[in-house]
Amino acid sequence: MAIKLQPLAVSGKRSTAVHFGLALAKGASGALLGSSAVLADAFRSAADACGSYLASGEASRHARSARSRRWLGGAEHAPAYLFSILLMLIGLELAMLAAQDLLAPLETYPKWPAAFVVPACLLLRLLALRGTAPATEWLSSIAATAGAGAAWAGGESGVEWLLYLDPLASALIAVILVCKGYGLIMQAGRPRVEPQPADEALANSLMELIQRIDGVVTVEAAQPLHHEGKLVADIVISVNPRISVMEGSEIARRVKTLVQKRFLQIVEVRICVEPYNPGYPYKSNHDPNQEHMPTLLQ
Repeated sequence: MAIKLQPLAVSGKRSTAVHFGLALAKGASGALLGSSAVLADAFRSAADACGSYLASGEASRHARSARSRRWLGGAEHAPAYLFSILLMLIGLELAMLAAQDLLAPLETYPKWPAAFVVPACLLLRLLALRGTAPATEWLSSIAATAGAGAAWAGGESGVEWLLYLDPLASALIAVILVCKGYGLIMQAGRPRVEPQPADEALANSLMELIQRIDGVVTVEAAQPLHHEGKLVADIVISVNPRISVMEGSEIARRVKTLVQKRFLQIVEVRICVEPYNPGYPYKSNHDPNQEHMPTLLQ
């Protein structure tokens, strides 16, 4: 039994699915309700889904040997570059469409539900994904909500200039997409910084804490690392090999929860669970009445 909890990969796949679902909901709502701002925010959510998908595969790409990375050269960054260029092109296209709407007289305006689509999607995103949303997502959501709501209010009250706030919000979201694409290109071109080990005292305290958790037989490794400006803990524990995979996963989650509560400076915890194998027969320290059961393998 070997259980590996990889928050980056698991959360990356979940984030991809959530953002893709939100993009579909916003795209359909923007098209049906006549809001260009909501439709532009749908493209931003689709871009977030693609970015999460690329981030989820980053670990496997960096797990390649140094020889294979030298052979590939810069080709391993090709998906990131292509995605960044596509993101900038989409942003420029949305900006051109918004400029055309701003220069032409507007005869239609969004329907009233358009003002509630983006806040509802943002609430679902916060509930489905842990952690706070980035500032660009908040800015884009506020702009889409304000633009669609103001355009609807202007159309109902007869204030013509309010109708232009919807394409104006779409233009702002387009600028956000272009800036995000440019930032991804610059980030992909930076050399990768290897994680640096943290102080030894923190590692010892971490190991002492984990050893006292019920279900953990031994702590093979407990190493805090400084990685990309945050503190990450790589932990390898061994458990009773007779327990189920679900029980081992529950022990790993218990370890992760306790570590994050006790050490607030640790942002991410990566745990690998392995079976304890001191030799056969195995006697559990937690079950003194456990008796040796002969099997045909003897």
